[in-house]
Amino acid sequence: MTVDAEVIEALAVVLEDLQKGPQAPVPTRTIKALSALSTGGRRLRVDLDASRTLGAPLVTVFEKPSVTALLAPLTPRQKEIALLVIEGKSNRDIAETCGISIATVKDHVHAVLQRLNLPSRGAVMAASRRAVP
Repeated sequence: MTVDAEVIEALAVVLEDLQKGPQAPVPTRTIKALSALSTGGRRLRVDLDASRTLGAPLVTVFEKPSVTALLAPLTPRQKEIALLVIEGKSNRDIAETCGISIATVKDHVHAVLQRLNLPSRGAVMAASRRAVP
């Protein structure tokens, strides 16, 4: 992941404030910098316990995957089925929508789960909710 200059600047502000030690309440400047880091498909984790080992809090910025990236390993038909699963459609509804048998839907759903390395339909739905639209 390439980190842009705004993210680096915001991280510098956060680290500077956090290195001063625990503060209550957290300074507005720190909150603004943290909120800037957690927008645009980013997820942020601040590990204050890391200070003992590293000498400074560990701030990790994660890019959230897009739904497109999540479904990238799938064939076009599997993507179609996966999107219907994400919508909460039943096998019967998917079969009617796609004009295929329920058995074929089950095969596609099974293939989707295997390719995405997810254990269930619910896990596919949860992964899509965590992704950036």
